[in-house]
Amino acid sequence: MHELSNLNVYYGWNRINKIRKKRAISVIYENCQGARLRGAWLLKRLQDTYYTRKQTIGEAEDGKHSNRIFTEYSLLLDEKPFNSDLDKCLQCNYDADCNNVPSEELEKIKAELKKGFKITYETENRIAKTSNSPKC
Repeated sequence: MHELSNLNVYYGWNRINKIRKKRAISVIYENCQGARLRGAWLLKRLQDTYYTRKQTIGEAEDGKHSNRIFTEYSLLLDEKPFNSDLDKCLQCNYDADCNNVPSEELEKIKAELKKGFKITYETENRIAKTSNSPKC
């Protein structure tokens, strides 16, 4: 069992906007606890969060060298090597965390991200279609 710190890791899907135009798994690591309120606001703008866990001590050590509130890692779903293959993208995320997270928790993360994908991007597609439809 890995020893855990007080810092969180947030798993979700990035929010599409003018800057971030591609669908991606977004994994965000907290680097400090000092700005939780501002951090919550920023986190909500960056991603739709579907799973949160505590960082291991080793993961938290990496964040000590950063001058940012968060560190984000993204896996772009529509780019190589995934080419819109959701299962392949989720498996890559699973493999990246397998040294720090127990396999039972990894399976939960994978399942939550799969459910969250449908909620995040199918909802956006419905909203985009209705907003582009002609008004009578």
